[in-house]
Amino acid sequence: MRIDALGVADAAREVRGEGQRGVSVLIELAPHGWPRARVIAVGSAAAVDGHEAAGLPSLVRLARPGSVLIPGLVNAHTHLDLTHIGPRPHDPEAGFVPWIEMIRRHRLGTREEIAASVSLGASLSLRAGVVAVGDIAGAVGGRASLSGYEALAATALAGVSFMEFFALGAGEERGLAGVREAIGRAEARGLFRQPPPRVRFGIQPHSPYSVGPAAFIAAAEMLAGRGPMCTHLAESAEERALVEGASGPLRRMLEGFGLWTDNLDRVFGRPVSPVEHVRDCALGRVSLFAHVNDARDADLGLLADAGASVAYCPRASAYFGAERHFGAHRFREMLQSGVNVALGTDSIVNLPADAPTSGMSILDEMRFLHRYDGTDARMLLEMGTLNGARALGLPEEAFEICEGATIAGVVCVPIEDGPGGGRSLAEAAIRSGAPPELLVHDRSPPAARGWDASA
Repeated sequence: MRIDALGVADAAREVRGEGQRGVSVLIELAPHGWPRARVIAVGSAAAVDGHEAAGLPSLVRLARPGSVLIPGLVNAHTHLDLTHIGPRPHDPEAGFVPWIEMIRRHRLGTREEIAASVSLGASLSLRAGVVAVGDIAGAVGGRASLSGYEALAATALAGVSFMEFFALGAGEERGLAGVREAIGRAEARGLFRQPPPRVRFGIQPHSPYSVGPAAFIAAAEMLAGRGPMCTHLAESAEERALVEGASGPLRRMLEGFGLWTDNLDRVFGRPVSPVEHVRDCALGRVSLFAHVNDARDADLGLLADAGASVAYCPRASAYFGAERHFGAHRFREMLQSGVNVALGTDSIVNLPADAPTSGMSILDEMRFLHRYDGTDARMLLEMGTLNGARALGLPEEAFEICEGATIAGVVCVPIEDGPGGGRSLAEAAIRSGAPPELLVHDRSPPAARGWDASA
């Protein structure tokens, strides 16, 4: 395959054409495995003309003369099993708990329903140029399940399916029993094999307000380093109120569920931040923290020292009004401190009303931040590709368009008015309002295995 375009941009480089001609990328596809696409040449069209593969009669040629080519994108944090709910309006002044209650009312729980919702979310992701995800596989009926993993593995996406669970207070033993059973099934089905499959299995203790400190540690010991761990952290003002004062809407919610015990008055109610709250149970065990809207100065060092990644979801933070409580997200300072910050969308629920047609788009997260405060385009491209790969444990070369790399995808972004004015190609792509087009990707996933319905 040969793709001719205006230019190529990834997190490390950009390639422009010479004279009136643009650039060309030559790609060969392997019959099996992931990733399947290997870059055999990239450069000016004139230079690629001389490559021996450029003259093959079977060569497929795609012409995108007014477009920039970028790597396939990574959505480091999403909830594909909520896609069926669709975008929903939310008043940040109403708080976080009413939104949780809405999700509980509308989420689906059968294996078939989950598969349909995840499949729809995968289609919307691919439409938006996303080729890999960190997907949170929701607890079915409140119990850890492999149904979400099975659903994601049946799509064309790569990444990690993080099996979510709850284990707090009166529900802690029951929750951990479900985790133990599910990890046993995952092991029996070979999900921890090496080399890792296209979709890896991980676990997601839901959050510090739904999983107790001892349960974080116990679950990590069950997993025994065979897969990654993720959790929501420092997301809302309600979380801060629970951690600092053992009070507020989240406590009342937990009491309503019959989960609050006297022991939780000792777990919560200490004058620490949410990040400090999980210092001993999660830092060093959990590799990826979603959101971290509430980050204090000391927290940045704690996250960096732990080698943690953060999945920042810009439009979700705006949707929930995080800036009103905590100020602007500190992703730049995190990056400067050595924290790997990737981009996520969260679920379709918090995306604009046109998401079902425009897709679940990391490019739109980049564009949102660039419009908001002029965030550097190259930084945004790195956060949406390489940083996402690092956060999910994927090979970094799969998200660089350079000779010899085996890549996860190539995305074409039409440039409406050219890259002029001294702008980089990355900035031209991000400033463009045109939808992306996924040109190269493995669209032939293996058939789902006939796993039993108890998964």
